[in-house]
Amino acid sequence: MEFMTSTFTDDVVDEANVQFNKRKKTVSATVTEKRKHNGDNTEYSYLPPENDLGNVEYKARLVNISANRLQHLITQLNWRLREGQGEAIYVIGVEDDGAMKGLGEEDLEASLKTLKKMTDALDATLEVTNEWDVTHAGCENRKQVVEILVRRIPDRQQRIDLKLAVLGCADAGKSTLCGVLTHGVLDNGHGEVRQNLFRYAHESRTGKTSSICLDVIGFDNSGNLINYEKHSQEEIIQCSSKLITLIDLAGDRKYMKTTIYGLTAHAPHFCALVVNAKTGVNVVTKEHLGIISLALKLPFFVVITKADTVTQTHLEKVQASLEKLVKPLVKEAEAFRVNSAQDVVKAAELLVSKECVPIITVSSVSGVNIDLLAAFLNVLPPKETSESHQTQLARKSPVFLFNELFNVPKVGEVVYGYLTEGVLREGDEIRIGPGSCGVYVSARISSIRRNRQPVRSVYPGETATIAFKGNQLVDVQLRRGMTMLKADDMAICCYEFTASFCLLYHPNNEIRVGFQGTVFIGAVRQTATIVSMDKPSLSPMAWTNVRFRFYRHPEYVRKGMTVIFQEGRSKGMGEVVDVDAC
Repeated sequence: MEFMTSTFTDDVVDEANVQFNKRKKTVSATVTEKRKHNGDNTEYSYLPPENDLGNVEYKARLVNISANRLQHLITQLNWRLREGQGEAIYVIGVEDDGAMKGLGEEDLEASLKTLKKMTDALDATLEVTNEWDVTHAGCENRKQVVEILVRRIPDRQQRIDLKLAVLGCADAGKSTLCGVLTHGVLDNGHGEVRQNLFRYAHESRTGKTSSICLDVIGFDNSGNLINYEKHSQEEIIQCSSKLITLIDLAGDRKYMKTTIYGLTAHAPHFCALVVNAKTGVNVVTKEHLGIISLALKLPFFVVITKADTVTQTHLEKVQASLEKLVKPLVKEAEAFRVNSAQDVVKAAELLVSKECVPIITVSSVSGVNIDLLAAFLNVLPPKETSESHQTQLARKSPVFLFNELFNVPKVGEVVYGYLTEGVLREGDEIRIGPGSCGVYVSARISSIRRNRQPVRSVYPGETATIAFKGNQLVDVQLRRGMTMLKADDMAICCYEFTASFCLLYHPNNEIRVGFQGTVFIGAVRQTATIVSMDKPSLSPMAWTNVRFRFYRHPEYVRKGMTVIFQEGRSKGMGEVVDVDAC
C-alpha cells in the first residue's frame, strides 16, 4: 500500500473529509462553567449521559442504603462487571444525565463505604482513579466527584487478559518503549533497553525488530504496574489480576508480511501505533494505520515517542498532523490528547466505543508520561465484546488456529494458538488439519497451558499452548495456519475461495487474472493466485468479487473471515463470501 497515498489519498481521504465536516459531533461534551481544581482554573463539562449498556455507572450518592436497596446495587454492579468482562467504572457524584453535581466530604465517605460493601459482596476490588473538585464559586462546602475502577476476575479465568499489538516505523522506538514498560528502567538514549526483547542476534546488531516478540506486564488489584524490575515472569503472572501481552511487531517495510501476520494471527484486542516525534508521520505509519483501521478495524491509540528530542512547537505540529490523519479514517471518531490522569479513563472508555483515538506523548529516556501510559493500560477494558456475546461464542464448535509450533523434549509436539470460538478442554478428542493433502488427523489433548500456567480449558478469545497424547501426529507435518476442531465437527478443506475484494494500492493501473500475492486470513499466510474476477481487471479502490486459489496446499477458510492481500507495494483487503470445500 501506500494505504494513504496516491489514488487512495485523493479519492477516499478527500471524500471522508467532506463527510467528516458535515458531522457536528464532538467527543468532548459542552463546557458549562469554569471550576477550580487543585488551585487552577480548569474547564469542566457534563459527562456523556449514562448508557444502560456497557461497564460505566453513574451514582449521584450512595447514602443511607437499605438492605433491599443494597442487594439491588450489588446486582447492578455484577451486571456492569459482566458487561466489562471483569472491570467496571463507577463515577460517584454524577447524575444520570452526566451533570457533575459532586458530594460533600461526609456524603462522599458514606458513598465510598457503600461501594466497598458492594465490592466485598462480589469479591471485587476497587481503586480510585480520578478525583475532581467541582465546588461552585462562592460555595463554602467543597464538592467532589470521584471515579473508581472496580475489578473482579471472571469465575472461569485466573486473571483478566488483554493483547496489545505495538507497531510503527523502524525508528519509532517500539521495542525501547516495550522494554521500558516490561523492565521498569529508562533507556540510555542508544536503545539499551530494547535488547531485552530482541529474539535474534541480527536484531541486536541492527536495532531493528524482524520477528514477532511477545512479552508481558501486569497490574495488581491496586493498579500497580508489575514487571521484571522486581519480579520474574512467573511472579508477574501469579501476582497480576490483569495481564497485558505486548506484541512487538516489525517496523521495516521489508518485514511487512511478518507485521501483517502478527496482526491477523495473534488477534490483538487493541493496537498502539507508535510515532517518532522527530520524523512524524511517514509512509509506513500510514500503511500501518490503513491495515489496523480499514482492513482489520481494530481499536487503536497513538503513542508519540522521543518527546524529549524536539521542541514543543514541533511536537504540536506532529500531534496536529496525526489528528488530521485520523479524522477521515476512523468513522465517528476524533483524536483525543491524553495530558493528565483525569483524561485516562475517559480516553479508555471512548476508545472502546470507537468515539476517539487517544494520543499520548512519552519519552523512554526522560520518562515523561510513562506513568500516564501505564495508567491508561491499567484502565483499558479487557475486551470489546460483552459477556452475552462471549457466551454465544462459547456455545459454538471450537476452532483453534495455530500460530507457533514447538517440539518440547519428553512432551512432543506443542502448538501455540488462538481459540476463536467454542471451548476446548483437557482430554478432548480433536482433529488437526488440513494437511498437505487436505486430510485431518485425530488426536487427544493431553495438557493446556496459558501464560505458562496449567489450566483445564480454554475459552473464546484466549491464547494457549496445547500438547497432545502419545505419538498421534506422526502421520502429519504440523504447520502454522492449521486448525484444531472437535473430533465430530465438519472439517473444512479449501483450495479456492471467493472474496469481496478492494485493491487499495497498486503501482500500475490494474491487476489481471493470474496475478499472485500473499493472502492473510487469520493464522493462514500463503501465496494465492487470482483465478477469476467479475471484471476484466482489478483497479485500485474498486470493489469486486475475486476468486483466489492457494498455491501450495489447502487451508481452513470460512465465510466472513477477513482477507488481506499483499505483493510488494500492492495491497488490498476484503472478506470471504464463498468457499469451495474439497
